[in-house]
Amino acid sequence: MTLSNRGDAIHLLEVYDSISEGGLVTEGTNHLILGLNRGEEKTLEYRVRFEVKGRYEIGPLILRSRDPFGMYNRERRVDVAQTMVVSPRTEDLRRVSLFPRRTTPRLGNAPSRTAGLGVDFWAIRSYQAGDELRRINWKASARLDTLLTNEKEAERSGDIILVLDARRQANVGHMLQNTIELGVKAAVSLAAKLLQDRNRVGLVIQRDVLDWVYPAFGNKQLYRIVNALVSVRPGGEWPFEQIAWVLKRYFPPKSLVIIISPLVDTPAIESVVELRARGFDIILLSPSFLEVERMVMDEDSHMELAYRVLKMRRDADVSYLRRFAHVVDWNPREPLALALKEVSLWPRYRR
Repeated sequence: MTLSNRGDAIHLLEVYDSISEGGLVTEGTNHLILGLNRGEEKTLEYRVRFEVKGRYEIGPLILRSRDPFGMYNRERRVDVAQTMVVSPRTEDLRRVSLFPRRTTPRLGNAPSRTAGLGVDFWAIRSYQAGDELRRINWKASARLDTLLTNEKEAERSGDIILVLDARRQANVGHMLQNTIELGVKAAVSLAAKLLQDRNRVGLVIQRDVLDWVYPAFGNKQLYRIVNALVSVRPGGEWPFEQIAWVLKRYFPPKSLVIIISPLVDTPAIESVVELRARGFDIILLSPSFLEVERMVMDEDSHMELAYRVLKMRRDADVSYLRRFAHVVDWNPREPLALALKEVSLWPRYRR
């Protein structure tokens, strides 16, 4: 920011560039006291970092001047505020194989267990007029004395809905490390991966309002999802079972639903069972609230005992839910890609 004095000399000028709460100045300063002679220019420069995703304001600029004798003060507020959007942190999931079990006729990267356009070998059949010469299996044809053609496994896409549990009771941890921020990070990372694989991806957020982004393809859809997740904060008392009602009425049937929830209460567990009963394939990605608490609290003998008791209860809930869904019990100390390595939804079916 450049300050230029086009009037009389100012012997004492205080300059303060306001920053929204959550901003940390890492280099330089946003608060400066200086003097400006007539026609003189000075530059205010600093770096700021925001640890948590969201929308932040830089500005307005506040200027205060004082006469040399300290007899009077003048203050002026300059409305030059700028909005900065800090996107959620993401993780590289390119090496994770995550495909919907039910595919659609649309082209994609998911193996569909049917013959069609693809790269992986599927079967051999008799030659038919019009088959490309490069698809003929010459070795098998020579051995059986008849022309045979290679079939490839068709690669299709599917409909995938990400469901983020951002209710107040689902928030465990402090501002920088909590289950909601971990859920947002997982949702953005999964959306980027699934859209890159040419799937149709949607989003439902359960918080103080029930918000959703209808499924679509491409980079524009990723921007819509990121924009919806930027402002997510814990809140709301909506019952989690409303998710099943919304998915059944407004989203494609038989979609793959990826629920991101720490599973801190019974309604979240019951909603998973209800969604499975309605015909949805379910992957439950659960950031462990127990591990988050251990990361932010000092360990002692009482805490260790409480952790062991709650761990047994959580293990029982996870074991019960594995009867209805593929459950990923994610320890936030480990990369998300490592937790998702175990996901497998074979066999696959066509719509």
